[in-house]
Amino acid sequence: MEMLDFKFEKPWYRQSELCEKLSMSNACLKRYMKEQLDDKKGDLTEMGYLKFQGFKEICWNPQKFVLWLIENKLEKEPTYDYELAEQKRLRMGVVNLNNQRRKAL
Repeated sequence: MEMLDFKFEKPWYRQSELCEKLSMSNACLKRYMKEQLDDKKGDLTEMGYLKFQGFKEICWNPQKFVLWLIENKLEKEPTYDYELAEQKRLRMGVVNLNNQRRKAL
């Protein structure tokens, strides 16, 4: 996958600054943090999390966070026809399940 090239002016950003810089909501970032903690790894430093003594707000290493985001949250486009067919089959299964639930109610 071609790597996206982000330029950051500072070595770390406060959480609110990072969210603004990446056009991400704070709630989304917190959900990602919770998922990472719930995962067997449970280590936020892999995401670029930095906790400085005396800082009121959590800080982030932006380069490390962007790499984590690309590796863990970016949906990959199917490469082969059978992958695309599998995605369509799974989506139709969800649609059919929802239709069956509606009919049962």
